[in-house]
Parts: sequence; structure tokens; C-alpha cells
Amino acid sequence: MVSNMCKLLVLSGNREADMKSILEVFVKRFGSTNPDGWGIAFLVESTDLYHIKKFYHKDRKLLEDTFFKEIKKIKTKTLIAHLRKASIGQKCLENCHPFENYIDNHQFIFVHNGSVWPRRILESKLVNHQPKSSDPTDSELIFCYILDMLEENGVNLNSWRDMVETINEIILMIRSEALITKLNFVLADRNHIYCYNYDELQYSLIEENSENNFPNKKQTACPKDGKIIVCSRPLLENIHWEPLPQKTNMVLHNGEILYISK
Repeated sequence: MVSNMCKLLVLSGNREADMKSILEVFVKRFGSTNPDGWGIAFLVESTDLYHIKKFYHKDRKLLEDTFFKEIKKIKTKTLIAHLRKASIGQKCLENCHPFENYIDNHQFIFVHNGSVWPRRILESKLVNHQPKSSDPTDSELIFCYILDMLEENGVNLNSWRDMVETINEIILMIRSEALITKLNFVLADRNHIYCYNYDELQYSLIEENSENNFPNKKQTACPKDGKIIVCSRPLLENIHWEPLPQKTNMVLHNGEILYISK
């Protein structure tokens, strides 16, 4: 089994901001070791839906050029990004994160870093939600399985408490059956972002400054006019990063941390 080195990034704020600078740093820092397709999802305020852009080229220079060209005008308060290092599932645009799917008209976005193996354990359990790829990643299968379980259990999708409780139960079910499980993932809808940390996610609470929207000091509370950043590894060196406790769930809403499981 090849180790998955994917990187994920989440930005949650209480107002729209230009995301170009932080995305450039993310790609320049981690893109060279994760060259197998990149993607972003950003919340569009006028529609209250996520817009998704995926990028895949065998030529890394072309991949980078296309990516930087497309992110110039992204202004949003919620952003989710992913850089893929392929392990399960072929290298193609379909297998780039973020993945998108719906329960009725309720949109969900999903990114994952890690591995669940063998993937047939998940494939055999899917009922209502099927992967869009002909050679799906374990990540897309996890996403479909989570949606199936949410739907089957009749979870109130607008209650983050009900969502967290069910997500934790789903994780336990996956871990009880798969031979290898490493679940660092982000599940998001228009209201909440659920960040599940198996062993690597870090976060920082940051204040915006006029120059580059990057923080310049340690924060200990949710900033009034700033954002929360979550990443697979510390992204910016001039701020304080707090590791999420292992095997915990964090819920974000408009730049606030609503919950971190104990």
C-alpha cells in the first residue's frame, strides 16, 4: 500500500475575502509532492452553494499554470482545497477532490487525506449514493458511504450536533471493518464544516491585515474580522498552529469554532 500524502486546506471566515494569496502559498508549499490533481470548492454567497473547480494535467507546469490562472478572482468566506497524491484510484480529473453530492437538494462537499483499504468493503455497502468515477478512490467511496448512513438514519442535516454524533458512529463502523483506516477528512455543507482528524490536522485562528490577509500574531479566540484555517500541515510560519487532538471532530461556522469533540 502506497502512503497517501495528500494535503487539504480549509478557510472559514465571517465575511468574503480574496483567497488568491493563501491558495498560492498552499500550492507552492505542497504542490510538488502532491501533483496528481488539485481542486477547490468555494461558497458562492448569491446561491448559497459551493462552486467546484478541479485541475488535472500530467504535465505539472501546465497544471500549475492552469490553477493559478483560475484562482485569480475567487472571493468567498468559505474555501476548501485539496492537493492529491494518488494511491487508490487512477490519476484523472474525476478522482480529484473535492467531491460533491446531494441528499435531496442538500449539497455536501468532501475532501480526504489518508487511506481506507480494501475499498471493496465500502463498495459492497453502498445503496443510494454511488461514485461518479469508474475507478473510484477510497475517498469518494467514504463520502458515498457517509451520505448513505446519514440518509438511512434520517439525520437532521441542519443540526450540527446530530451530524457529529452520526459521523462519529460511521467512523467507528468503518474502522471496525477495514484493515487499514486513516481518516483525515472534511465534510461541508452551506452552513457547517466538519473536520475529522485522525492524526494530522492543525488549525489557527487568524486576524486579517491590510497587506496580505495573513496573521501576524498568536490568536486564542475567534477573531472578530478574521478566519479559521485548517491544514494537513502548518502552512504559514509566522503564526501559531494548534494540533487537533487525534480522533476528534471540529465543527466550524462562519469563522467560529462551534465544537471540538473531547
